[in-house]
Amino acid sequence: MSEKYNPTYRGEYVYHNPWGNPKHMWKVVLAGGGIHLYVADMGENYNPEYGERYSGGIEIHYRHPPSYMDHEPPSHDECFLLKAPCWHDGSSLQASEYWIPLWLTDPHNHERMFHLLAQYFNKRRIDG
Repeated sequence: MSEKYNPTYRGEYVYHNPWGNPKHMWKVVLAGGGIHLYVADMGENYNPEYGERYSGGIEIHYRHPPSYMDHEPPSHDECFLLKAPCWHDGSSLQASEYWIPLWLTDPHNHERMFHLLAQYFNKRRIDG
């Protein structure tokens, strides 16, 4: 586990190996909420049958509901990332098609991932 503090965000990388399959997670907390990305290495034997070795997901956690969720109660009363109520939205498809290939180009550069995730959160919050 490694942590990174930046004046605009706090980032944390977590690695664990449940059931013999490595799992990577990047968590970024910002003033308006947070974002996390996880990537699981399913192993070489998984690839021939299902077509992809890696699976994952990306999820945005909002402290206040974006306009498209303003009629909904919080997704979690106590979000694991924010330690407060949150509204969240995520995608495994986007993780598979964009974030995992991006990570594979430089898998040990956690600072890059923190920065890109913070940028993505801020863009989604503005566009959201």
